[in-house]
Amino acid sequence: MENISVNKLADSTNSSLPRDIKISLAKEVLAQEKNIEIAKEKFKEIVNNLEQKKQREVINATGTVLHTNLGRSPNNISFSGRYTNVEYNLNNFRRGTRNEYLSSSLSSFLGCGGITFVNNNASSLYLSLRALAKNYEFKNVIISRGEIIEIGGSYRLPEIIEETGLKMIEVGTTNKTKLRDYTKVLENFPNSIILKVHRSNYSISGFTEEVSIKELASIKKDYETVLLHDLGSGLVINRKFLEVNNIDIFDHETSVQNSLDDGSDLVMFSGDKLFGSVQSGIIAGNSELIENIKNYSLFRTYRCSPSTLFELQETVSHYINKDELNIPFWHLVSQSYQSLETRVKNIVSESSFKFDIEEGTSLIGGGTLPDVTMKSPIMLLKEEASNSLLEILLQNDIPIIPHFYKNRICIDLRSVFEDQDKIIKTCLNKL
Repeated sequence: MENISVNKLADSTNSSLPRDIKISLAKEVLAQEKNIEIAKEKFKEIVNNLEQKKQREVINATGTVLHTNLGRSPNNISFSGRYTNVEYNLNNFRRGTRNEYLSSSLSSFLGCGGITFVNNNASSLYLSLRALAKNYEFKNVIISRGEIIEIGGSYRLPEIIEETGLKMIEVGTTNKTKLRDYTKVLENFPNSIILKVHRSNYSISGFTEEVSIKELASIKKDYETVLLHDLGSGLVINRKFLEVNNIDIFDHETSVQNSLDDGSDLVMFSGDKLFGSVQSGIIAGNSELIENIKNYSLFRTYRCSPSTLFELQETVSHYINKDELNIPFWHLVSQSYQSLETRVKNIVSESSFKFDIEEGTSLIGGGTLPDVTMKSPIMLLKEEASNSLLEILLQNDIPIIPHFYKNRICIDLRSVFEDQDKIIKTCLNKL
């Protein structure tokens, strides 16, 4: 039987993977397979699969604006990658404090005493609870049964609380929790934190009742406790901006400012959801509590990189300057049905492939806001979706990711930027 060398196998594909990687993969394949043709096929499949997993730009044509698998909130990516004064004081030629400007500007915008940043919102909650347990000798966390969440990646709130060393005490029922449920526990367990959690990926409807932040804040002083609000999505937008742009889908969503004004001691939220920036966790609220978190021994292990802080700074600047439309997420959400329809018709008119245009429903976030949707015109391929059509979209120079509706490939421009229309047109002319 004819043999094939590692070098020849590595060179048998024109993949753009570095040659050292292809050599390594070729050795692994040849160690397991001696048949030349089978080895070539296996090698090609492994290389192609690996190449497709490399992080790269894609076009999100699913209509889900905060798509978990596509990085949630899109970003401008303005960080240069060069040196920054992240911990350098340009005024006195000495070491500076990380993110001092960012903290000052965002706390001023939100109207709170202090702010700090960590690598994601799960860290926000974990570190806050750990720091409070250590520095204030809290022993328990009180939470409504209807807010004991599980989110993607098997993140379960009870397990996170257990890791902090605090005991979780459930109050109320799944569908109904009253203020007296909290006071009853506080009377028996005085060293307890009150935690309210945003139900980010599910909703409870029907015969329901929950206790508001304002109600919970009214009992804090009597029981010498603190109130934490894990807000998750993190709406900080100016209501006037929403009105001017006819965006009414967030009317029932609690903003960070609302939570702080109503009496939360700490509000925790994600940077890469409704805030519209990069993956991060933001903790806002009482300055003393914030300083305790920042001085906690584990804080350094969860802090943000300079590039993350830079991107957050850019996003905050847009909020402060009231130019929210320069935040990619808010740009996409603010697009009118009519403007999207014009773009859809333009693409369809120049396409060699036949589409139906229908009124569809776009999601704001699959695992972020389960009940928040927007009407959008959608493009439906006239024939049933096939793997070959899907492959052309996914194998495009900039992959185009559609979704399926009525067993047909569907393209929804709600999550597509205007300058990407041309790329979609070109690709569809290949079909």
